[in-house]
Amino acid sequence: MKITIVGAGGNIGKRITAEAAYRNHELHLITSKEVSEFQLENTDKVSTEKVDIFNTEQLASVFKNSDVVISSYAPPHDDTDILIDASKSLVTAAKEAGTRLIAVGGAGSLKVSDDLLLIDAPNFPEEYKAIAQSHLTVLETVYKPEKNLNWTNVSPSAYIFEGERTGNFRIGEDQLISNENGDSSISMEDFAVGVLNEVETPAYSKKRFTIGY
Repeated sequence: MKITIVGAGGNIGKRITAEAAYRNHELHLITSKEVSEFQLENTDKVSTEKVDIFNTEQLASVFKNSDVVISSYAPPHDDTDILIDASKSLVTAAKEAGTRLIAVGGAGSLKVSDDLLLIDAPNFPEEYKAIAQSHLTVLETVYKPEKNLNWTNVSPSAYIFEGERTGNFRIGEDQLISNENGDSSISMEDFAVGVLNEVETPAYSKKRFTIGY
């Protein structure tokens, strides 16, 4: 498949890139970094390009020949609501290009019970509330109302960390995935596996899903 990855140089983006390269997909990375900086084993079908995410027409042109676009774009910490306009630009560009869009979302919008979201739970860390709220706004106002694009929004667990690729995890929809101790976590490496599984075997068109242990 021809896959374009937006935000490929970020922590999650690098894992998604590595997993996609491992599976021998043809990759076009939207990043300011060079291919050599990704330290991929297979770089024969990998290229990079720097594109302003708010330049919708340029994005659409870049997306044109892609089978799927994956976005792991992360906004600046001091202005997380930039994510809203960035997501609108991604959606418009993907529609113009006629391609599928899979976007990394947040965990805060997941349910911990029938009437309580993780972001509203008493123990949700204050320092993550701004980005969690931005992701929630994007899910509710940008993706869910979108009827004309083949989109998927994928949420990590409450704690996503640098770890190992085990290939052993669970998939859910709107409910936070937790283990028997109440811990909710996923490694970036296994998160990337789940994302690429969705690329290759689509199951959540116009839906959100989540990945966790």
